[in-house]
Amino acid sequence: MKKRIVLFIALILTVGSLAAVPKDEVRVALASEPSTINILELKTGIDVPVVLHMHDALMVSDPKTGKRAVKDSLSESITILPDNKSIRIKLRKDFFFHTGDPVTAHDVKFTYEEVVNPRNANMMAGMFEEIEEIEVIDDHNLIFHFYEPYAPWRELMWMGIASKKYFEKVGRKKFRKNPVGSGPFKFVRRRFGEYVELERFDKHPVYKVEYKTLKFIVLPDEVSRMSMLEIGELDIIRDVLPHQVKRLKQNKDIVIKRAPTYPSLVGLAGRPDNYPVLTDPNITKSMSRAINRQEIVDRVFLGEGYPLYMYASRSELGYEPDYKVPFDPEEAKRLLKKSSYKPGDPIILSYSNDIPNATMIAAMAQRYLENVGFTIKLQQLETGVKATYARNRDPREGHLSLFSWNGGRDPSNRLFLTVVSDSAYSSWTKRPKAKEIDALVKAQAREMDQAKRLKLLAKMHEYLRSPAVGPILFGINQIYAHSARIDYNWAPMEEFIFNLHRIKILK
Repeated sequence: MKKRIVLFIALILTVGSLAAVPKDEVRVALASEPSTINILELKTGIDVPVVLHMHDALMVSDPKTGKRAVKDSLSESITILPDNKSIRIKLRKDFFFHTGDPVTAHDVKFTYEEVVNPRNANMMAGMFEEIEEIEVIDDHNLIFHFYEPYAPWRELMWMGIASKKYFEKVGRKKFRKNPVGSGPFKFVRRRFGEYVELERFDKHPVYKVEYKTLKFIVLPDEVSRMSMLEIGELDIIRDVLPHQVKRLKQNKDIVIKRAPTYPSLVGLAGRPDNYPVLTDPNITKSMSRAINRQEIVDRVFLGEGYPLYMYASRSELGYEPDYKVPFDPEEAKRLLKKSSYKPGDPIILSYSNDIPNATMIAAMAQRYLENVGFTIKLQQLETGVKATYARNRDPREGHLSLFSWNGGRDPSNRLFLTVVSDSAYSSWTKRPKAKEIDALVKAQAREMDQAKRLKLLAKMHEYLRSPAVGPILFGINQIYAHSARIDYNWAPMEEFIFNLHRIKILK
């Protein structure tokens, strides 16, 4: 009761500080405070949609397919050179920063070099270090030289470009507080704990935004986000939980939508290095057949999801939609009896609340596994503690750990972080065919021919399944809602809320 009163008071205070949404404004909810509004210092996913709407990039997502495209971007053309490890970029000449200065190759070089500058601690620094050198030919032509052929190069082209001239004029401190880009919106103000306000850039050469002001409202509490959408104080909320859909449907002024290609993957990661019993393939095969994935989706997420069976989300390159593992408790029992598992030995399954309904998912997994003969002990960990245990390969994490990975279009970053045997989050450093898997992960990242790359990924997944480290469980739908006065569609294959400049004002 006390918690409800506190939330109600917080909502009243928040609503009191905001007027009804003006016709020429769109308000989007953020679940937490952005760590930065500076493109050079990106730290978390919350920062990304706020920052990118102020900047243009070398490639943008096609609003229909979600694929990276040159159309509407800063680039006129992008060409892979004959050495297969250099990419020539020709910039358009009609893009200008909000200061009036033209966007040039010097700004691109400056931005990418600042991203990898340790001083900025940018979350993308690791991936961008694949670029050995950026060669500026003239104001509108440059070449990215990679150390080796780099197949996921398109995933480096979404970074928004900052103004080198403005940065050098005002200095790092002022740039951090008043960023300048060339995007469809320009920065106006930020009130910590409340909102970030942007304004339409009327001189943008591509996008003609239908409204003047875009405001990102910081609202950590999901009840407050829903309530403010219902009373017309917000325009868009994301991550609507399935049990909340019925409530929102009752409001004729709210439109509920789903993003079918939203990247999502939830599974149980095994820790064979710490618990050698999990190296027995019969045990992991038994676990995978013991769990009814569809029932978890139906009961926990009210059908707002889909079973997954392989270490890839359905939005990423290499996903095989026809691969399935049958729910077969009898076969799971038979495999367990063949295994080295001793009945009664506890298997520790840890989870944390960074995954929606994690307690229910863990309890259902426990029931399925115990039904075929495992003894499962559940362990709830604080999110940061679980992440630390995983990073340090600490046995206190337990045999199995519930995890999620939103990922994206390209699997390389995840594979290098978690599959390569000497990687930071590898949990099975001496797995069968480790050398072959490591070689395949590295080879697919260097293969510029996509058809050949898909064959390498298919072979790698075949090895990863024989045996698997732990069962992959399901993906969940991105359910979002917006006011009926606007029309907005989630960008295909995106984890973050993008394309807000494409919003149509209906009322």
